[in-house]
Parts: sequence; structure tokens; C-alpha cells
Amino acid sequence: MNKEELLQELSVKLNNGEISRDEIANRFNLQGASSVERVETVKKPWQFSTTKALYALGAAIVIIGVVIFVGQIWDDVGSFGRISVTLGLGILMAAIGSILLKQKPHDLIGSIFHLIGGVLIPSGVAVALFEFRVDGDWTIALVFGLVSVFYLLLTIAHKQAILTFFAIANGTATIYLVLNAIVGSPFRANGIREIYQYITMVIGVSYLLLGYSFHGSWNKHLTGILYFLGSLAFLGSAFSQVFDSSAWRLSYVLLVIGGVLLSVYLRSRGILAVSTIFLIAYVSYITSKYFANSLGWPISLVILGFVFIGLGYISIAINKKYIKNV
Repeated sequence: MNKEELLQELSVKLNNGEISRDEIANRFNLQGASSVERVETVKKPWQFSTTKALYALGAAIVIIGVVIFVGQIWDDVGSFGRISVTLGLGILMAAIGSILLKQKPHDLIGSIFHLIGGVLIPSGVAVALFEFRVDGDWTIALVFGLVSVFYLLLTIAHKQAILTFFAIANGTATIYLVLNAIVGSPFRANGIREIYQYITMVIGVSYLLLGYSFHGSWNKHLTGILYFLGSLAFLGSAFSQVFDSSAWRLSYVLLVIGGVLLSVYLRSRGILAVSTIFLIAYVSYITSKYFANSLGWPISLVILGFVFIGLGYISIAINKKYIKNV
């Protein structure tokens, strides 16, 4: 292995999170170089923020353009045309993205093409199922399961966070589709709705665990969004049960307080924001249900307003003291 190959392999491992710059600096006593790298690491996001913004804006414009285009020609093309401009275009974008990632693994352009493909492929699959008149619950679940496997394989091949995101998203959709095939729609009966609520809570916890496991890896950019979505799924689903259950009304406040404590432990603004919002929602519901008639609604509103101010102050204080400066 020559010098160039060695440096290239080292660069790949650094970007994949297999080794860190600090480990290299400590191994070869390069403390000064490590400090320089840390400074460059801090500056780098600012230097390339405009490029990233343009990439994201371009991807959004492409997706919106495709949606408008498909809407305009929907009645003028047959089934093959509809599938081609959705699923076909999505597969093409994914293929281009994979080629670019293979050639330039450190450039964002490949991930942007995969972003476009990741939106178009599930939409195209839904269009294809509709055009082929496929309405079997298990068949639909199987097809989306294959899409999630497809993105899982792409994730293994390229080790890019955007691919991991779509693997998780399609995997989550598959879970709900399988559940729908087994027990039916959540709107059919209360018992079935509760099953969906508990499954959503489990998925929320899974997201939190995934986010925690992604710390320091090449998926570290997904940690924040997984924390946010996980806490939203868990606390949101739990809150939906407060209306029908006295046990949940009594215990929900403990879950929200636990969410606030978890946000401090994980240094997560997303979890803190979600926990604060649902704490406000919980206090609003309890106040309107139990105190509106006894104290009078105007007085209840005054008390509720001061409670919100207090919760906002506590949330900001927690963010400044335990989260922001980390």
C-alpha cells in the first residue's frame, strides 16, 4: 500500500466515524494538529452552509416541479406514463446518486439525488399499486417492505445518513401496513386504536434508542431528528390515551417530566421542546376538565397563562444551563 492509498483509506475511515481525529492525534502525539483540525471542523459548516442550502433548495424545487408536472399530465398519460414519471424517475435519481457517491463519496451531490429518489420511489410505488389495482393489505405491506430492504442495502453499501433515514422511514411504514393487514384500520374499533397507540409508543422508544446508538457514527446527523420524532411519537401517542383513561391522566405527567429529564441527559433540544409542548397541552386539558367550572373559566385562563409563562421560563433555563453550551 503506497502513501496515497494509505491516506485515502484513512480519510474514508475518518468520514465514516470508524476513527476520530483525536485518536490519530493522541496516537502520533499531534496535539497541535488536533487543535487545528477542531478549529477547521468548527468553521467548515459555516463555509459550506450556502452550498448545502442551495442543494436542499434545488432538491425541493425538483420535487415540487415533478409533483406539478405529474398533476398536469395525469389525465393525459396512461398507467405506464404515470409509473414512469414517478417510480421510474425515482429509481433513475437513486441510480445517479449511487454513481455519484461511488465516485465522490465526500460530496453532497450524491446524497441530494438520493433525497429526490427517496421521495419519488415510495410515491411511485403507491402509484404503481393503484394503477395495477393492487388492494391486498399483505401485498402492499410486502412491497413497502421490499422498498425498506432496498434502502437498507443502499445504506450498507454507501454508509450515508440520508439512506439510513429512508430505510427507517420505509421500515416504519411497513410496520404500520403489516399491523393494518393483521388487525385492520385503527378507526374500526377502540381496541384496535389502542394497539396502534402502543405500537407508536414502541416505535418512539426505538427511534430514541437508534438516535442514541448513532452518536459518533456516520449516522450522527440523524440523532437530533430521531430524538425529536421519537419523543413526539411516544408522548403524542401517550397523550392521545389521556382522554379515555383515568390511569393515563394520572401517570402522563410523570412521562412528560421524564421527557424533560431525558432531554437534559441526552442534551437534546428536540426532546425538551416536545416535552414542554405536551406538558402545556396536558395542563391545558386538566385545567379545562376539572377546574373550569369550579373557579370560573376567566380565572382558569389567568392561572393557565401564568403556568405557561413558568413552563416557558423553566424550559429556557434548562436549555441554557444543561443543553445549549454543550
